[in-house]
Amino acid sequence: MTLDEFLALPIISDIIAFLTSIGFSQSTIFSKWAVIQFAILIGAIILAKIIEAKADEPITNRLRKIEGQRGFLRVLLIFKNRLFWLLLSIQLWIGYLILRSVTWPSNSYIIRVMTGLATTWFIISFFSRLIKNRFISRLIATVAWVVAALYILGLLPRAQAALDSAAFTMGGSRISALSILQSGALLVTFIWLAMLASAFITNALAKNEDISPSIKVLLSKVLRFFLLCLAVIFSLSAVGIDFTALAVFSGAVGIGIGLGLQKIVSNFLSGIILLLDKSIKPGDVIEIDTVSGSTYGWVQHLGARYTAVRTRDGTETLIPNEVFIDSPVTNWTHTNKSVRRKLPIGVSYDTDVEKAIELSLKAVEDMPRVLKVPKPVCLIKGFGDSSVDLELRFWINDPEGGVANISSKVYLEVWKLFQAENIEIPFPQRDLNIRSSIPIEIKTKK
Repeated sequence: MTLDEFLALPIISDIIAFLTSIGFSQSTIFSKWAVIQFAILIGAIILAKIIEAKADEPITNRLRKIEGQRGFLRVLLIFKNRLFWLLLSIQLWIGYLILRSVTWPSNSYIIRVMTGLATTWFIISFFSRLIKNRFISRLIATVAWVVAALYILGLLPRAQAALDSAAFTMGGSRISALSILQSGALLVTFIWLAMLASAFITNALAKNEDISPSIKVLLSKVLRFFLLCLAVIFSLSAVGIDFTALAVFSGAVGIGIGLGLQKIVSNFLSGIILLLDKSIKPGDVIEIDTVSGSTYGWVQHLGARYTAVRTRDGTETLIPNEVFIDSPVTNWTHTNKSVRRKLPIGVSYDTDVEKAIELSLKAVEDMPRVLKVPKPVCLIKGFGDSSVDLELRFWINDPEGGVANISSKVYLEVWKLFQAENIEIPFPQRDLNIRSSIPIEIKTKK
């Protein structure tokens, strides 16, 4: 098959027609300069791969020595993972500049396109990877590079015209595939910027010691909701969508959302109420009865839908906000962090009760967490079946440090003091009275 016959093949003709439409000519494709440009491209790819392989281990060892700078280290890792594209872009730029200096611009068209595509991909993939959400990062990188590639190849106006032709009319507005894509891209961008702004302001509020924790959370929630609403409004307005045209549609969607998301809305409003009345706030020690049983722990986070409570065993229980509105909650630190503990103690009837009371009070004298004021007391609560019932009462002001552990320490100290003074802690005893007897015949073997 001759060259002319090969070029006459339908598929080859279509490829040549496409390349010609984006700036390539048949003379450019099959010229010696095209061969040189492809040789530069292949050589740059091979050399970039070799340098990347050689530099991988030294760079990795260097990065492992960086400590205490997680943000900076993350940026360096992203940069390292894209070292190949950086090296390829640099080499292609060098080759392109050399060709531009020794020949006509048309003879360096291929290398210019490849240089633009490689450089654009490096920049887009680097900055998009700074977004921690992997799905959003890949989505933004893909969409941005497709748009950039179409622009570099000169196909962007044609793509825009094709997307704009696929349209329909709603009310007085014309909605096309192009406007939908534009609004979607703007929506993602504005939401990302809104989340960044919200995170920045939230961090600034967290450092302000003049604002109470509940107000900080409330301001953060309201601000984030407000910024997200602005992001949606701006993204739709930027592409010229008339909101009146969506009034009926949005009303129907709103009713559907209202019926389907009652619990979510209820929990969101309950969270706002909790923050406004300051009944539950981050740092509080609470106890609440849930479906799975009683939960005791520290309020770690007040979310839009739930409240995270960390228990003593290190687990976090996510409790819907409406539970705190509908159910009784014991807040150990609502207005005052001081908590009184009551420890029942029983002693034998043969015991010097006054001595037992004295030793019980002595057990809490040197406890670091027990408050001196109010003063600990030990009372006689009654006379039980097997013991004289005492009750030791004392106060602590750090329930977040645990209440069961301080009770255990006090009991242990009481036990030691009672053992040293031979004071008996009795166990339940029962007397068996036989009111009638039955003769029992006993036979012995002779």
